[in-house]
Amino acid sequence: MLYVIKFFYTLLFPPGIFIILALFLSMWVYRKAKREAVLLMALTLCLYAVSTPLCGEGLIHSLESAYSPPVKPAGDVLVMLTGGATSDTPSPAGVGHPSSTTAGRILTTAQLYRSLHIPILVSGGKVLPDSGNEARISKQNLMSLGIPDNQIILDDTSLNTTENAQHTQSIMKKYGFKNPIVITSAFHMKRAVKNFQKLNVPITPYPTDYITSRHAAFSAAKTEPSSGGLYLTAMACKEYLGMLALSL
Repeated sequence: MLYVIKFFYTLLFPPGIFIILALFLSMWVYRKAKREAVLLMALTLCLYAVSTPLCGEGLIHSLESAYSPPVKPAGDVLVMLTGGATSDTPSPAGVGHPSSTTAGRILTTAQLYRSLHIPILVSGGKVLPDSGNEARISKQNLMSLGIPDNQIILDDTSLNTTENAQHTQSIMKKYGFKNPIVITSAFHMKRAVKNFQKLNVPITPYPTDYITSRHAAFSAAKTEPSSGGLYLTAMACKEYLGMLALSL
């Protein structure tokens, strides 16, 4: 009974409320224009499907399962790709916060540094007018975790994954690095690898910041439409479209 109440409760919020309204609209239109009503119903069902965690997590899982972190990674530089930051929020490490995605990558990078003791190259700039410089804010946080300043190299101008790869390649040539270990979110790793492959830069992928479990299980809650489910679907579509653009 509790689950039934919870399910209908979620329909009061976007996108659920819009799905319900579209269903009622399609039924009202059906009396006057059956073909248009059927089309509207089909679009509504599509919106429902892509808004469920079942769809979003399934698409994300297909991306995250492409690579696994090596048990004993070996390389001469850790390349961390950033994924967002705020510009002026207070933090114990300084001004500006890494996004949750960037924070997950920072944690893994710090853990790998402690076992490998090789330099860190952080790649990511200021993407939006009101966002923070991702590489600089990431450096603040890495240093707060005990990473020495002189072990962190910055590419603080990259605005997308393509520039991440291009700028990393240039910095690697400057410092003589040959075997980079690339750290990024698991859902983003497949597109990142393709960008480096396009430049003929061999890398060791080290995915992190997982969203889905390796062994996912079905639950009725995953059929509830939600903003979170829609967000995951959109995020996965962005990755697939990015990879398609690289292949053209």
